[in-house]
Amino acid sequence: MRARWGVGLLGLLLGAACVAQTALPAQPTSAPVSTPRMLLPKPAARSVSAMAQDHAYALLALTALSAKHPKPERLAAIGALTRLAEHGNAFAEYVLGSLYMWGPQRPHALLPYNAALANEYLANAAIRGNLFAMQALAQFELLNHHPLQAMIWAQTLAYYHHRLRPAQKRAVGYLPELIAHAQEQLTTAQEAKLLSDVNGVLVRYGPRIEAGLRRRWPALPADCLARRIAPQGTVPDFFRPGRWKHVPRAASLVMIYAVDPAGRIVDHAIINVLPNWHVRYQMRYALAIMRFNPAPGCHDLRLVIQPMHYIDHRYSMHWH
Repeated sequence: MRARWGVGLLGLLLGAACVAQTALPAQPTSAPVSTPRMLLPKPAARSVSAMAQDHAYALLALTALSAKHPKPERLAAIGALTRLAEHGNAFAEYVLGSLYMWGPQRPHALLPYNAALANEYLANAAIRGNLFAMQALAQFELLNHHPLQAMIWAQTLAYYHHRLRPAQKRAVGYLPELIAHAQEQLTTAQEAKLLSDVNGVLVRYGPRIEAGLRRRWPALPADCLARRIAPQGTVPDFFRPGRWKHVPRAASLVMIYAVDPAGRIVDHAIINVLPNWHVRYQMRYALAIMRFNPAPGCHDLRLVIQPMHYIDHRYSMHWH
């Protein structure tokens, strides 16, 4: 693995939502719509500590990923995310690793495909407690024909899922499919050493991963909490069988939403989608009907991280 390990500032906890200090006028419709540009105060010029303290990195990520923003703004946001990543911000590392993982396969991409940087950023984010990055890294290793490394990270992710949800007896969503695909490609010799390799990761990086998982976002005022109100839990697939080709049985997608005080989505972008970029078409229905709670007492734009799975013809949003 080509990663450079360091001490992180912040880890991304599953289901977290954060607030950026940017006021936004109400929009007239509840569907995702075009919106005036959401500008940070000169993001490339701000200090790393300032961006980390007010969670500006979430809005930086949305600016970098959403094609609604002009190219100079997106490039400035990518530059600021890179500075944050250099200082150990796990979320910035996850976003950058996701960008380099797909390169021009991602619509409106601004960064090239770079296997070394994708591996480095995702691995750094993974050992700092970002479980989204851990899953993306496992899929990335599988796509690059490294089934043992893919299985190590997938099994490590399954271990921490169990630690976070001990009542849940088995992994659910996209992860079991990822493990099955990696398992199919393992040699007998690799299977024999898998357990010791997974234990090696837990011994070497476990304290750092767990420290990242324990880091929580500062408590938000009750008026500003973002809660998904629709769709609830799972919703059925509306596509006819065979309508879309090259769509796998299971998929995982992580979105970032900007939600106004009325609960309307005013901007959104995909952070990463697994196992390939084609599945974003399969997820559009659930994304289109997503709704969040109104927060009239909150005058700030709310940023929400929303993971979603597609498996067995159903959408599942059990992580939020």
